[in-house]
Amino acid sequence: MRVGAMRNARLAWQGLVREVQSGLLTPMLLALLVAVSAVTAVGFFVDRVDGAMRAQAAQFLAADARVESPDPLDEWAATAEELGLTTSRHVTFPSVVLAGQQSQLVGIKAVDGAYPLRGELRIDDGETVTPVEHGPPPGQAWIARRALLSLDASLGDSLTVGKTQLTVTAVLEREPDVGNIFAQAAPRLMIHRDDLAATGLVTDTSRVDHALLLAGPAGERDTQLDAFAERLPDRLRLERPENSQPAFETAFDRAARFLGLASEVAVLLAGAALVIAARHYNRVQQGAAALMRALGASSGQIGAIYRWRLLMLALLAAIPGIMIGALTQLLLADLMTQVLEVDLPTPGLTPVALGLAVALVALFGFALPSLVQLKHTPPLRVLVTQAVAPSPAASLLFGAGLAAITLLVWFQARDAALTLWVIVGLGTSLLVFLAVAWLLVTLLRRWPARGVARFGLARMARARWASATQIAALALGVTAVLLLSVVRSDLIDAWERQIPADAPNIFAINIQPQQVDGMRAFLADAGIEKPAFYPMVRARWTRMDDAPVDKGRYEGRAHRLATREFNLSVGREAAAHNQIVAGDLDDDGFSVEEEIAETLGWSLGDRLTFTVDGREVSGAITSIRRVDWDSMRPNFFVIASPSLMTDVAAQYITSFHFPDGAPETQVALLREFPTVTLFDVSRILDEVRTLMDRASQAVEYVFAFTLAAGLVVLLAAFGASERQRIHDAAVLRVMGASRRQVVAALWIEFLALGLLVGLLAAGAAMAVGATLSARVFDLPLAFNPALLLWGLGAGLLLAALVTPLLARRMTRVAPAKALRS
Repeated sequence: MRVGAMRNARLAWQGLVREVQSGLLTPMLLALLVAVSAVTAVGFFVDRVDGAMRAQAAQFLAADARVESPDPLDEWAATAEELGLTTSRHVTFPSVVLAGQQSQLVGIKAVDGAYPLRGELRIDDGETVTPVEHGPPPGQAWIARRALLSLDASLGDSLTVGKTQLTVTAVLEREPDVGNIFAQAAPRLMIHRDDLAATGLVTDTSRVDHALLLAGPAGERDTQLDAFAERLPDRLRLERPENSQPAFETAFDRAARFLGLASEVAVLLAGAALVIAARHYNRVQQGAAALMRALGASSGQIGAIYRWRLLMLALLAAIPGIMIGALTQLLLADLMTQVLEVDLPTPGLTPVALGLAVALVALFGFALPSLVQLKHTPPLRVLVTQAVAPSPAASLLFGAGLAAITLLVWFQARDAALTLWVIVGLGTSLLVFLAVAWLLVTLLRRWPARGVARFGLARMARARWASATQIAALALGVTAVLLLSVVRSDLIDAWERQIPADAPNIFAINIQPQQVDGMRAFLADAGIEKPAFYPMVRARWTRMDDAPVDKGRYEGRAHRLATREFNLSVGREAAAHNQIVAGDLDDDGFSVEEEIAETLGWSLGDRLTFTVDGREVSGAITSIRRVDWDSMRPNFFVIASPSLMTDVAAQYITSFHFPDGAPETQVALLREFPTVTLFDVSRILDEVRTLMDRASQAVEYVFAFTLAAGLVVLLAAFGASERQRIHDAAVLRVMGASRRQVVAALWIEFLALGLLVGLLAAGAAMAVGATLSARVFDLPLAFNPALLLWGLGAGLLLAALVTPLLARRMTRVAPAKALRS
């Protein structure tokens, strides 16, 4: 039995070498090689870019993860260190500091020597703005510029902080962990943790916020953090970079999805190229299989030979493909590092396994079904050419291969919704392409074309299904190119428009009702026109449908929401960045944000009771809103109708844009309205824009691989029909057609094909892009009429590039030789 297996393997290898040398396997080998190269390169590159973006996001926390609590976290720091994590602790609280006769409310942050674990601080020491990787040493303080101006102090002056004196040695220009903008009640003053006891400001009864920062080695970090999170009680939350801020979380999610879209389309295009190349190869092999049967080979031996050949072909393409992919991503990563000035981490080995898996699954999934039929080929097939009807086993194998490719695509993108909509979108497009192409090709039979046009169009009409399949494959490739070029650009533009250059970067809270008009006038003098002021009250959810809230039934985020205080607003009109998705805001009651409603199990008609200033306020949920967290404007989980809040005293909140933060204008505003608190969120906006820029650049580079995969689809489609075209050209020349007439007929055929492919691809790209923008990216995508021109241009360019190459090959072969082959 072993001897038989070795003999079959040897025969398979001999046949493989012969077919590679003859060029029979060139389309299939090239498709597989580029597919593996593209998948591996995309996998390596996405892995590294994802790691770089996560590292950038980690700087937003100054750590890989963070835990916050009103109680000391010393015991949890010890637990984290036992798991191999590096830790840093700091304490934040508001206090008044003195500089001579001037006083200022500041947010004190006492950090240890390890802070920050990720990212860096930027300080101005009076000479230059310098990045540093540590906080101030004992005895020194770093202060925000706004506080320094308000105190009328200078570098080198002494500050009275509680019972001790600290020297101001630098202006704190930037700290990595901005945190929740409403958790910091004043401009920052950073001191060393060792100076905290000397201030006398923190006692057992003081209200302070403790933070534990965590970091770990890249290869073990996620496992260590997961183990640490499992030990935390429900009252504590492990905060990670991607969920530290709603706006940043949305940006991070979209960045990952843009990269996932590019990689998924590359994988699917590679699969399409392999289907076409494998189908052509299997059609050619029917004669060889029949000849082997005529020479006495059993069906089992034929099946074994082709299985060995597939395995060898997969390895023959996978090994150099993986090497090419790895080399390509190294060059690409070096280019991206120079452009974006960011170091990309070392990738893992998962893309290697993925590339090998794609080679094996694609070949055995899309080529083996036909080979199952080949082993049953009767010897008579040597003399009579006849298509083999697909068997149930072949269909089952094809379905299994398609399912396996889908799983590989999902594994690469790690996004079920994205995978579903990409496959549904491209799959539906392919079916529509086939139907429309078959219908149009059928109509060509009735078109009374004359001259060389009749020869060019007759070939398309004569082989309807072959022509329809080729048109569908080409349209699919052009659709992917349009989707990841024009539509992708439109999506990223829509994403960037959501945070424009003049997006609000200052939040103002604690505005008293009598201050609203005066503050509006102040902002108007500063060039801020008509800022929106929103009433806001603090409330705690206490009852659900007249029953006390059972906080024990909630876990995780739901438990934290159920036990926290809410910022309620009051009004009857939804802000421009809010969308009513159910109910009516005009009705008396509460309007709730859809995600919190889903998390806490709220629905229309449920009766909620909140405690506000010691009194209960009750009402039914009358509407559900979708909130745009990217707007950088005040957003609220719950909005109450005015009739419910008639006797409740509310403060106001607003947001506006100051160019470069305008610290002098901020100081002037605070001097005129001393009870108002300002929060500068410029750092958050900068981080989100940086992530947008890096994601956009990354998708640009990943698109190059997807474009290569699309070109392979085109090459495979034309390669599969090349022999038949050479044969048809020979027939025309034998019938008296000149070489010029044959070439002219080819031009007419491909111009018609290019126009049809361009129209179909443009329509599909519009439809798939609109679906992805609404269902996956949650972005508005306007109709782009230029997409139709791009589609037609791509189709005509395809015809202009391919026709001369095919014409040269068709006319170079002598008619007699072509007919004999």
